[in-house]
Amino acid sequence: MIQTFAVIGGDARQRYLAGLLMSAGFCVSCYQVPALADTHASLHAAVQNAQAVVLPMPALHTPTQIRAASGGLPLASLLESVPAGTYILGGKLAPAAALLAQYPVRVIDYAVSDPLAIANAVPTAEGAIELAMHHTDRTISGCRVLVVGFGRIGRLLALKFKALGAFVTVSVRKPADRALASTLGLRSDETGRYTRGLYQYTCVCNTVPAPVFSAAQLRALQPGCVFIDLASGTGALEADEAVPDTVKYLHALSLPGKCAPATAAAAIKDEILRTLHEMEAL
Repeated sequence: MIQTFAVIGGDARQRYLAGLLMSAGFCVSCYQVPALADTHASLHAAVQNAQAVVLPMPALHTPTQIRAASGGLPLASLLESVPAGTYILGGKLAPAAALLAQYPVRVIDYAVSDPLAIANAVPTAEGAIELAMHHTDRTISGCRVLVVGFGRIGRLLALKFKALGAFVTVSVRKPADRALASTLGLRSDETGRYTRGLYQYTCVCNTVPAPVFSAAQLRALQPGCVFIDLASGTGALEADEAVPDTVKYLHALSLPGKCAPATAAAAIKDEILRTLHEMEAL
């Protein structure tokens, strides 16, 4: 039965998560969690008695370092400090797969969870709208908005923009998504081609983690257009693609942790406890 957690590094989500776990009756140690005092003097001491160690979302600063305010904590040191069989939970752990495999720990990457991804879509969409409001000089109502991609985040984001009175176009690739967009009262275009034209948009929000905007297409946007890229990696652009000075490009990553950390932490807590419950009785 899991009774002791260690919460390590990360952003404001980790602070709320530690509090939620303590409120649920678990014993929680913390190390380099923002706005919380360390419960132990070292990383080793913080994790050596934990049955489950919770790393951030995303978990890694580099493939060998845990993301923390200090810039990074050594993952190998943590793994050397925990007993065999300890659960290591975190978001986007794949880059450290080879290192994790060298230790007798049980790894849970909660970033691949569908329920958590759905829950995170709400603060991501609301955070994107907050950015759009802050960086434009007009109301969202009446703006023309292009949402690139029609997955969990894209769909919710388009509907929230529409509810605020924006004229929303979604770019898709699948005929079924085009049909669904139409039934929801949204215009549609083809991702990567944008045959309806790009100059009309006050705001573009990308949710596709692939190059879907060329340099020429960026130049076709109206001066002052806000381009909010929600995708990881290089987002909508090629790695060496330059953004015109006329476009306000914002690569907005980890919005749940920045805009609604308490809500995001509650979703992570629910996912962690659900997963652990499935693996053994809490």
